[in-house]
Order: sequence, then C-alpha cells, then structure tokens
Amino acid sequence: MRAVIEDHPELPLAYDVLVGWNMVAFKSTTANVPATDYLGGTEYVRIYRFENGAWFFIPGPPYEDPIEPGLGYWVALTEPGTIYP
Repeated sequence: MRAVIEDHPELPLAYDVLVGWNMVAFKSTTANVPATDYLGGTEYVRIYRFENGAWFFIPGPPYEDPIEPGLGYWVALTEPGTIYP
C-alpha cells in the first residue's frame, strides 16, 4: 500500500540525463508532445517506448512520434544534457 505524503516538494522544472541509456517519463497528464520537442537540448540517438508490456522503437531522426502521458521511454544519449519538460 502506498503512503500518502501531504507535504511533498514540487516536481523539478528540469532534470539531468547522462551518456548512455536513460529511463525518461513524460510529466504531462493531458497532452502529447513530439519527441524532438520534449528532448530538445539533448543529443539522443535512439528512443524506445514501453506500452502494454512491449517495447516499440521510435524511428528518426526526426523523431516526430509523440511522447505520450503515462508511458515510459528508454532514450540513448551521446552527451549528457538536461530535459526541460
């Protein structure tokens, strides 16, 4: 059972990612955003989406497939960077 935390910090406005594979979540609960917009400012080479128990390759560049609320993504980066969702 999850505990409810009443006094919690706000979500960060940005988060750092490292060279190699990073698990990236999408913070919006309502809107899809093209992968290139969401990951802007990072040097990424591969993106996979996890949905319904399976992994799906997002082709690119350009990465026009959307990053969608409620899904997880593996993103391979060639340089460290910061994501500003």
